[in-house]
Amino acid sequence: MAVLAFAGLRAQDVNVEVSPINESTLEQEGFNVFFLNSMNFGFVSPLSQPDGMGAKHFGSYELGINVFELSYTPVVGQNVSFAMGLADRFFKTRHKSIITNDNGYYKLESFPEAAKGNRKRKSRLDVYSLNASVGYKFKVSDQFNIGFDLIGNYNFGAKSVSKYKIDGDKKKETHKHFKPQQFTPEYRVTFGFEDVDFYVKFAPHSLFRKEYGPKLTYMSIGFIF
Repeated sequence: MAVLAFAGLRAQDVNVEVSPINESTLEQEGFNVFFLNSMNFGFVSPLSQPDGMGAKHFGSYELGINVFELSYTPVVGQNVSFAMGLADRFFKTRHKSIITNDNGYYKLESFPEAAKGNRKRKSRLDVYSLNASVGYKFKVSDQFNIGFDLIGNYNFGAKSVSKYKIDGDKKKETHKHFKPQQFTPEYRVTFGFEDVDFYVKFAPHSLFRKEYGPKLTYMSIGFIF
């Protein structure tokens, strides 16, 4: 109710829903409030990365969900929205090196010599964020719409995870204390077909602080449902 009072709206004027699936709001004028909706999954490709890191192009991935969304349709066929959510990005490497850090400074290390014959060795870099977004969507036809979103991320954590085997024994290394940029923007274009949106997203600003590294920018493609 506090959110509705802040917006200057009466409760009866707002449709409130709790749903894991985002329903189209382009057909009916007015306000809608959603909780736990608009989940997304996408494949990530680095635009820039340090030499030797070897993050896979579209072999990495991201997950996200809107915890809260306020949506407004001023006229049928157009919609503006504000949302807050959670996002995780997982940058997988080509298994050449272990991603680690030295007091927060990005660093690459070789796998142990005994593990180099293991083709299933894995290393990845994970980044966790809270985000807020504003978006605009409009209908092009009865079955197709286009949207634009500006997303601001508060990156609150990052770690690397590496797994390999030595003489059949499983080994796992986890390194924390990376230094992500606290705030980074993303720019997203969506292409909607009924209840499923496909998206292309660009993040041209490095995820990590310049003095600590790695310098890592990316794009992603995926879908919202």
